[in-house]
Amino acid sequence: MTNEEIDKAIAEYCGWKYEFNGNDEAPEWYWIPPNNPDGNGTPPDYCNDLNAMRNVVNLLVSVKDQNSYISNIAEVCWSDFERKDNQVVFNQLTATPIQCAEAFLRTIHKWKD
Repeated sequence: MTNEEIDKAIAEYCGWKYEFNGNDEAPEWYWIPPNNPDGNGTPPDYCNDLNAMRNVVNLLVSVKDQNSYISNIAEVCWSDFERKDNQVVFNQLTATPIQCAEAFLRTIHKWKD
């Protein structure tokens, strides 16, 4: 997935709506923030903002989803099969925003290879 596709999928999961204004004079797509149907704005850059991804991951409230995310982030961060468990955990703790985004989308079944 491209960064744009990743950001869009996460934004939509978080309640952002991507709509077309239908204006013949100046047609354009725009974002409507969650809980603000009259507003517009820009969702966070999830692929590059670790704080935004931490907020998104906190939306996983069920134990099943949390466990799935833990498995997915381990898989995304796994780079060397010779590593010991503590090194794998270190990789998870130091995951980049894009790694967190991929693991999150895999958890909610929105990741496209």
